[in-house]
Amino acid sequence: MQGLPIDELLLTRETEDQLADLAGNAMSTTVVGASILAVLVAGMKLLKAGDDVESYEEKKGLERVEEEEDDAMDVDQLPSLPVEKRIVGEDELVQRPLDLSVTTDRSVHELLEDADKSSRLCECEGRKDITTRELKRCADCGSSSCIKCGGRPEHSLHPIDTNANPRLAPATFMRELKSTLPMCLSVSGITLELLDDLKASAGVTIPEKRWRGWRAAVLRAAKFELRFVEPKRQEIWSAVYQSPVASLELLLHPQQPEWRLYAKPEESEAANSEIRHLLESPIARFTCASSGLLKGRWEFALPFSTEVPIIIEGVGEKVPAWEARLGLIEDEYKDLVVYSQIQITLPADDISRFDRDISGVYTLLDKCGTANSALHKKVPTKDEVALPSLFMLLDPTRCGEAEKDCFVFSISKRRYEFGETRPIICLLDHKWRQSNIEGPEEVVCYLPCKWSKAESVGLQVRRLSDDHNR
Repeated sequence: MQGLPIDELLLTRETEDQLADLAGNAMSTTVVGASILAVLVAGMKLLKAGDDVESYEEKKGLERVEEEEDDAMDVDQLPSLPVEKRIVGEDELVQRPLDLSVTTDRSVHELLEDADKSSRLCECEGRKDITTRELKRCADCGSSSCIKCGGRPEHSLHPIDTNANPRLAPATFMRELKSTLPMCLSVSGITLELLDDLKASAGVTIPEKRWRGWRAAVLRAAKFELRFVEPKRQEIWSAVYQSPVASLELLLHPQQPEWRLYAKPEESEAANSEIRHLLESPIARFTCASSGLLKGRWEFALPFSTEVPIIIEGVGEKVPAWEARLGLIEDEYKDLVVYSQIQITLPADDISRFDRDISGVYTLLDKCGTANSALHKKVPTKDEVALPSLFMLLDPTRCGEAEKDCFVFSISKRRYEFGETRPIICLLDHKWRQSNIEGPEEVVCYLPCKWSKAESVGLQVRRLSDDHNR
């Protein structure tokens, strides 16, 4: 009713000023609407009846204004005409087959470059706009914002030179992305025997009920083709495909592009069932090769959790904890300190279990936001310069006990919308928190799944002629 572009609103991501503007619009129906109704009721006698043939000019003693017949369209005559008289030129039309699998030839490197140039650098840009205000980027965590929306959290901001690094219009890249990607995809080669073989080769023991539910969801996801829905512009671009029972998301990360396959639980599943919790995370991922987005290797996330003991030790100088910086005056908080860096050590025999080696030194970025200002970033080694940055942060659940929230390791630190999930490498025991304890401390680390490679599974383009259900 108010003309708001609801398809461009990013709920839960608006700034305080934007929320205030939206709150001001709430008076439209309650105040302005009531005022309009009051005016109509009070001025009812001034409005002429529907069967009144006298014009407003004639009521005032003025000459009636007549419309010229040549300027008016005789609408009543159109429905009486036959279809062949109203629609002409059919013989000039040319029929051509529509092939949704036809794509333009763009290299992965060029596509990732254009995706980075057109990515959203501030929350105020939304899905389609580019701000004209000065942009700044944090030298520590990589977050960016314009000078108006920045300020909280503080970050370590430095100006972005858009002249030296020109940006690309999101609409331009959206057309490029749509012309590059096929409109229909399917995951081939997934069978019950394959999944059972992956479980056996991984050497893991999974409860039978959990395994049957997860396996059934994977087989359902592979049964239907996935059709292109929309491109999504966020900190990184993504493309979403969906089917009635699954969704497929392409993440155009500049350093790690990959597909993630999600299965949807059956509607009859209980809201708090184990299978619903398992299917919040991807059931498989497809790591893209440099030669093309549809060339790579599938890996399945077997629902097997592993416990690994790791060593955490505080190093570096001590800094005020977030409770002390908030100004809490209780004795246990006002002088509380934590280490500015922590050292994480993995047992040599367990490194291969991890999707990525998390051992190393992590620096506390207490000015870069996230829950409890507890964001840590790993100091990259020589072998990790080309990989995405690795973060350790407190990742609270949307609902639940705060005591059960735990620290996680991930390449993503952004705030996620409802229905999205953070890609997690591993998570720490929920009892661990930052502290000023001296010396090494053994903490239990949990691997949420077991990634298993599947060489026989492929990602295929579907053509219209292949679809027997149309």
